[in-house]
Amino acid sequence: MKAIVTTLLAIAILAIPKATLASGNEGDTVIIELNNKSKILIYTTDKEALKDLEQYDVNKMIQDLNSALNSKKIEKVELQDENGNKYMKDTTLILGDGDAKTKIKIGNLELMVDADDWDELEDEFDDDLPVRRYDYEERKIDRTRHYFNVDIGMNNWLDGGEFPDAEGQPYTVKPWGSWYFGLNSVNRTWVSGPLFLDWGFGFSWYNWKMEDPNIVVQKGPDNIEFIDATLADPNFSGIKSRLTAPYVNVSFVPMLDFAKGRRKVKNLERGSVSFRTYKKQGIRFGVGGYAGYRIGGNTKVVYREDGKKQKDKTKGNYYLENFRYGIRAQVGYKGLDLFATYDLNNVFAGDRGPAGSDGLNAITVGITL
Repeated sequence: MKAIVTTLLAIAILAIPKATLASGNEGDTVIIELNNKSKILIYTTDKEALKDLEQYDVNKMIQDLNSALNSKKIEKVELQDENGNKYMKDTTLILGDGDAKTKIKIGNLELMVDADDWDELEDEFDDDLPVRRYDYEERKIDRTRHYFNVDIGMNNWLDGGEFPDAEGQPYTVKPWGSWYFGLNSVNRTWVSGPLFLDWGFGFSWYNWKMEDPNIVVQKGPDNIEFIDATLADPNFSGIKSRLTAPYVNVSFVPMLDFAKGRRKVKNLERGSVSFRTYKKQGIRFGVGGYAGYRIGGNTKVVYREDGKKQKDKTKGNYYLENFRYGIRAQVGYKGLDLFATYDLNNVFAGDRGPAGSDGLNAITVGITL
């Protein structure tokens, strides 16, 4: 160990023997003699300040200080947790000579490794090191916090404000199986009070699965067509038919978060490896907008013909609109987040939608992980 910073432990013990009090003009000093080799020195400005020290975790101070002094890797001891709180109860202490060298964060999971090399990490796992657990609630509000999330939902589309199945249209969608997937890189910026802004970009995939598996999607000369394949081939027996449209998107959603972005943290620590899970608090909701640009398109048909299972996947634009834009609503409570999106533009460009339709608008509901 190169150096140890001498540390003054500020603690309050109301009934400890051998305590002496020395008073001065600027404050009071309490000296607590524990044994012939150890003393605790407390300096306070007044008796009220001494009483306030009851909220500090004395046992945790001493345990972590002792652990730090026994470590050959620690060059200094910082008696505070990662948020700057100096040993308030139910906080987590992180000891080290710098930031974690490796940090992997996915959604509400975070893995940190602060080892100089893999050999050191391997030696740690060979040793019987204890696993320590700390649970605490964040007190600090970051101005901007970045994270990744995944949207999983079900798709449909509205025809003139109604679902197509109301009229039995051939382009009726089967919601269960019409999956929406979104991979998002999101920044949450704190504005004031409970007001935050969620903004970022991501990729999404619309999948519309036909209610009737015999309906295939084709690009006609003037518009998109939904055709019953059994009319042309009586041996055709549809299993699944769907249309896919991928987009790259940007979003901007003002949010009211009444927990002010604070989260509960569970931290597991073993040597230089720390694993954390974050759980959101309180209720939050917001409404905003998004815009996207199409980067592909395809159809997929799975069917049986003459008893043999076959699959056809065909790429194409299928008159799909290049741009999408719409409204996104989000609501969450503690660990659960729900979302809904509605495209203000039509799925198909211009008047290229299916014959007899008033224009199809995509709608999605789902959860955010």
